Amino acid sequence: MGGVMVRPQAAICAEGGAFGIFLTLTLASDGDAVPVVRRTAAALPGLTSQAADRLNEAGLVSAIGFGAAVWPRLFGNRQPAALAPFEALADGARLAPATAADLFIHIHSSRHDANFALAREVMERLRGATRLVEEIHGFRTSEGRDLIGFVDGTENPKGRERAEVAVVGPEDPDFAGGSYVHLQRYVHDLWRWERLSVGEQEATVGRTKVDDLELDDAVKPASAHIARVVIEEEGEELQIVRHSLPYGTTTEQGLYFVAYGRSPAPFRKMLARMVRRDADGHYDHLLDFTRPVTGAAFFVPSLTFLESIA
Repeated sequence: MGGVMVRPQAAICAEGGAFGIFLTLTLASDGDAVPVVRRTAAALPGLTSQAADRLNEAGLVSAIGFGAAVWPRLFGNRQPAALAPFEALADGARLAPATAADLFIHIHSSRHDANFALAREVMERLRGATRLVEEIHGFRTSEGRDLIGFVDGTENPKGRERAEVAVVGPEDPDFAGGSYVHLQRYVHDLWRWERLSVGEQEATVGRTKVDDLELDDAVKPASAHIARVVIEEEGEELQIVRHSLPYGTTTEQGLYFVAYGRSPAPFRKMLARMVRRDADGHYDHLLDFTRPVTGAAFFVPSLTFLESIA
């Protein structure tokens, strides 16, 4: 991180747990809402550590982020350089919507009961100051596969590389240690997807299903998911740190997509290449079988920042 002392919130760089809870909320108009949210945000790292000790779950981690619309109300006009609302995208029938959310809380560990206990404690503290928009409980499947049967996040950064990709550094020193996060909830049409042949599925994703190997460029369609989201600029591949997890019931299933980055730009470029046709008419054909129904953007400030707002 270029020698800059950074202290990111724990969930950003931690390897994903088997279970996750994702909460999106809006801030109440009540004048008392702001101090309640600030106190809760400042307390979250300590609450997480206490819950981890009490429940004997060392892998319990959390993060809290704030949207562009609510940032000035909570913290004043000094804000992260690239913080902006989620930009909706559309092309024909394909839509990546923007949905209302001021706060994002991300909790994950190897145990759903530990996540649940922490989430209840945090939500109790926020009672009356926020309105819950959506609560999603995600779970990791065998081999980290999405519900469509393919491994999700194969090229996700590992180890120290996660901080290099996800955490703001000296380019914005006032907010070093923070991270931009984008989320989308996707709903899969598994009935249609599962009626494709394995070959058709592999052509849509751009990887083999069993072995998780990228298809050779000679046979990989330009409309494959991998072909659309793998972007190189000046010889370097654009990267994000994914914390996505499958979720669902027997009647609705999908992927809760969460992407952290030290800049919002890589995510935005990937999403645009998925949704919008290029000059040759190509778009991400995986969107023929799954659709985003939410979209929101936040900044997850550093631990040092949270300590300063208590």
